[in-house]
Amino acid sequence: MAEYLRALKPIVTTQQYERTKNIVKQFSAHPGPKLHQYLVDKREAEDNWAYNYWLNDMYMDIPLPLPINSNPGMVLPPRKFTTVHDVARFAARIIDGILEHKELLDSGNLPQERAASREKNQPLCMAQYYRLLGSCRRPGIERDSQFLPDLQNKDETQHIIVYCRNQMYCVIVKADQIGKLSEDEIFSQLLYILSDAPCLPKLPPMVGLLTAEPRRLWAKDRETLLMDEQNCRNIELIEKSLILLCLDELLPPAFNARGFHGASSSAHFSGDRDETNMAHEMIHGGGSECNTANRWFDKTMQIIICNDGTWGLCYEHSTSEGIAVVLLLEKILNKIDEIPSPEENGITPQHLPPPERLEWIIRPELQKRIQQARRDVDGRIEDLDFYVYRYQAYGKNFIKSCKVSPDVYIQLALQLAYYKLYGFLVSTYESASTRRFLLGRVDCIRSASSEALEWAKAMCQGEGANVTLESDKEDEENSKKVSFSIYNKEQLRELFRTAATRQTEIMVQNILGNGIDIPLLGLREASREVEGDLHELFTDECYKIINCFLLSTSQVACSTNSFMGYGPVTPRGYGCSYNPHPDEIIFCVSAFYSADTTSATRYAKSLQDSLDIMRDLLEN
Repeated sequence: MAEYLRALKPIVTTQQYERTKNIVKQFSAHPGPKLHQYLVDKREAEDNWAYNYWLNDMYMDIPLPLPINSNPGMVLPPRKFTTVHDVARFAARIIDGILEHKELLDSGNLPQERAASREKNQPLCMAQYYRLLGSCRRPGIERDSQFLPDLQNKDETQHIIVYCRNQMYCVIVKADQIGKLSEDEIFSQLLYILSDAPCLPKLPPMVGLLTAEPRRLWAKDRETLLMDEQNCRNIELIEKSLILLCLDELLPPAFNARGFHGASSSAHFSGDRDETNMAHEMIHGGGSECNTANRWFDKTMQIIICNDGTWGLCYEHSTSEGIAVVLLLEKILNKIDEIPSPEENGITPQHLPPPERLEWIIRPELQKRIQQARRDVDGRIEDLDFYVYRYQAYGKNFIKSCKVSPDVYIQLALQLAYYKLYGFLVSTYESASTRRFLLGRVDCIRSASSEALEWAKAMCQGEGANVTLESDKEDEENSKKVSFSIYNKEQLRELFRTAATRQTEIMVQNILGNGIDIPLLGLREASREVEGDLHELFTDECYKIINCFLLSTSQVACSTNSFMGYGPVTPRGYGCSYNPHPDEIIFCVSAFYSADTTSATRYAKSLQDSLDIMRDLLEN
C-alpha cells in the first residue's frame, strides 16, 4: 500500500492523493489482511496464483479489437525479390525453420534460459516458448479463451495455413505417410498458391476482417460461422495450424512517415515504401483494400511476406511476450543468411497433391457483418498515427559510458519528452519480465516516479508545456502548473542520478517478484471473490488514473536491424517501443489522430530534444 501511494503521488492532484490515502488506511485495517491471506493460501495451492487473474485482466477480458490495440507488428530487414520464385523460396525457408524449431520443442531439448543479471543464473520459465506454434485466441461473448497445443499428445500431422489474395489454403507440412516436407516440397506448394490465388474467377469473402472486430462482436459472428459444418472445419484447421503465412500485396506510399524537419530518414526502403509504411503492414495490413482481410488476427503467429521484399509478423500477444517471438524469427533468419539459396532450375517436385483451398459458407447476415467490419476497421486504421523514428546522435555505447543502464536512461528520456510537451507526467507502463517464477510473464515498471518528475521539472526550468491541453477541470489543470527555479549542471546531474536510482529500484522490485501491479490485481480479485464486491480502493478515481496508461512502453531488443511496434492502449495515449543499438535507438511511436492533444511526430521530436539535452548534461 505504501508503494501504491508512492506511485500515485506524481500523477494525481493533492486532493485526489489525500482522499486515496484515507481509503488505503481503511483498506489496510480491513479487509486488506484477510484478502492478502486468501492470496497466500492460493499461492500454496496453485502453480502461479496470479497467472489467470493477470491473463484475464491483460487480455481475455479486454473487448477491444486485436489489431492496433493489442497485436504488435514486427518488421525485419527487407529482402530482395525479383521473381515470384524468390518469394516462394524465402517463405519455404522460413517454414522449414519453423518446422525445425517445432521438432526441437517436441524433443524437449529447448535450452534452458537463465537470468543474466540480478541474482544471476536463476532459471527462467520456458512455458511461453511452447505456446507459440499451434495456438490461437478464441473470442467469447463474456470472455476470450485460448486454444493451446496439447504437449502430451503430439499430433503426427502438422499443417500451416497460407493466406494469399484473401484466399486460404491448408498446406500439410508433416504427415505419417510422407514424413516432414523438404524445403523444395514446401516451395512447390507455395508456388502453386502464388499462381492459383490471382487466377480464381470469384473473389473470396473477406472473412478475415471479422477477426479485426471488437471481441464480443466477433464472438457472435464466429457462432454464426460455426452453424455450418464446412466453416467449423476451416476454423479448426486455422486454430490447429502451426502458423499462418500471409503472402501480401504492397501498401501505397500514403502510409509513409510524416516526419519532422531534421529527422533522420528511414534505414530500410522497399521501392517508395519506408519503415513506417512497413510497420503499418505488419500491425494491421493497410485496410480492406490492401491486406487486412489477408489476416486471421486471433492466430498467435502470422508471418507476413510481401511481394516487394518487405516481411515481418503480426502476433497475438496473449500467449507470449515479444522476446520469444523475436528470438525464434532471428534464429531462423540467421540460418537462412548463412546458407545461400539454391539455384532455381525451374523444376519443382510434382508428386504432392496441391494444397486444399478453404471455402466458406457465408449466410446473408454475415455478409452484412463483413461489410460493417470493413468500414469499421478502415476507420480505425485511418485513425492510427504511427512513426518509426531513428535517433542517430548516439546509442547504448554512449549511455553505458555515462554509467547508466540503457533501459533506465531511455525510460527517463520518455518521461522528459512527455513533460516537455505537457508540463506533467502520466501513468506509464513498462513491461518487466517475471519469468524467474513458474508461468511468470510480466509486471509493470511504473516510470513516472516523483524523482523523475523533479528531474524533468528542473530540466525544463522556465519552459512551460508545449501544447494547449483540453481539461474538464480548470482546478486540476491549475494544480499541475509548476513553479521554476534555476538549477546548475551539477544539481541537474544529481537529480538525474536520483531519478535513475529510483527507476532501477522499481525495475529490480518487479523482476524479483515485488512489483505492485500484480499484488494489487490479486487483492482486487480477492475482494470480488471473498467479499462479493469491490472495495472502494478499486472504484476510487485514483485507481482508475493509475491504471489508465497514457504512456505504454517496452524495450524490444533485436540483434538484427528490426523493430516491433503497437498502438496506444488508451484513446488519448501514446505507445512507444524502443530498440537500443550501439550507435542509434529505434523508436516506434504511436497515437491516434482523433485525440487532439497527441501526435506521434511531435512526441518523437520531443524525444530527440530530450535525448540531445541529456547528452549535453551527462557527457564527460
